[in-house]
Amino acid sequence: METNKNKNNLFQITPLKIQLLVMGGVLILGGIIAWVFIGTTLVQAISLFSDQADNQVAVKTLESEPESLTEARLLDGRIVAKSDYDLLPVGVMIENLPSVRPQSGLSRAQVVYEALVEGFSTRFLVVYDPKELSDTIGPVRSARPYYLEWISELNGLYVHAGGSPDALAAVDGLGIRDLNALSKGQYFWRDHAQAAPHNLYTSKNLLDLAVRDLEYQDLKSEFEPWLYQDDPLLAERPEDAKKVIIKFSGYSYEVEYQYDRESDEYLRFNAGQAHLDRNTGEQLRAKNVIVVEIPPVVDIGEKGRLTFDISGEGRALVARHGEAIEGTWKKPDRLAKTRFYDQTGKEIELGRGSTWIHIVPETQEFGVE
Repeated sequence: METNKNKNNLFQITPLKIQLLVMGGVLILGGIIAWVFIGTTLVQAISLFSDQADNQVAVKTLESEPESLTEARLLDGRIVAKSDYDLLPVGVMIENLPSVRPQSGLSRAQVVYEALVEGFSTRFLVVYDPKELSDTIGPVRSARPYYLEWISELNGLYVHAGGSPDALAAVDGLGIRDLNALSKGQYFWRDHAQAAPHNLYTSKNLLDLAVRDLEYQDLKSEFEPWLYQDDPLLAERPEDAKKVIIKFSGYSYEVEYQYDRESDEYLRFNAGQAHLDRNTGEQLRAKNVIVVEIPPVVDIGEKGRLTFDISGEGRALVARHGEAIEGTWKKPDRLAKTRFYDQTGKEIELGRGSTWIHIVPETQEFGVE
């Protein structure tokens, strides 16, 4: 009898049991709600993270996708983006005395003109696409009239430190876009470890700033480019290419180019030494080596300054892809672009890349060997 009584008490509903049942139900219901909420939040979080990741990938892809390379750059024939093919060239006068070698920034140039100045030393007009300007460029030197005719061919900005009276007059006469360090010194600096006036330098950042301040940033190149061709395959390049020798004056200005078959470029030597770029320590290279023969010096004026006639036509030597071509150069007038023709009268196609042009009076020597 006692046992049955205990069983009945076990199943008897009391206030305490009701309380416990209610609390248990609340806990179970709360757990279910929490599970649903957490699950929903987790799904939303995963979805949001996924959307953000997709958006970041899309933005990154949009920002990093390069513009297609479709156009031959006017200055050197290299294939670049359409927005870059006709940018305003920047030409800088750079010294070539033995004491200033190696110079800074020549390896980045697209076109280089080398010609005699007073003392029968040579000086460079180094022409850059503005996106190829070097972090250090120099030593910057003064203008001479015949260099102005070459920069006018390319419709570029001419950077120099003063100049001969004839050269400064020609700046206005030829309508040259001009950046003169003597009046715009904020775009240049002097390296006091070197002796003045052979220590003046500029840079990409300063020249970019000058172009902006002069409001030239939207100007484009306006000239008819040289003709270009693609590189031959390695197997098609000659194994016995001849050296190009140019004797401007004494040994200090004897220049030699040796063909490098692997790169399809010519390595430059000056006075028997590899000609280097101070910025990189690398030897200077040219895709095309051109020699233009002009009449003898017309006049030696004040301070030994030379006068040349660089218009007309005459003998030319064009070396590219390991082949040296004898031909003719033609420049009908001061503003016309110098062009190069083979012995049949066909314009010579250059390799895509840097071109070094050497202007040599017929009294001096050049050739291949």
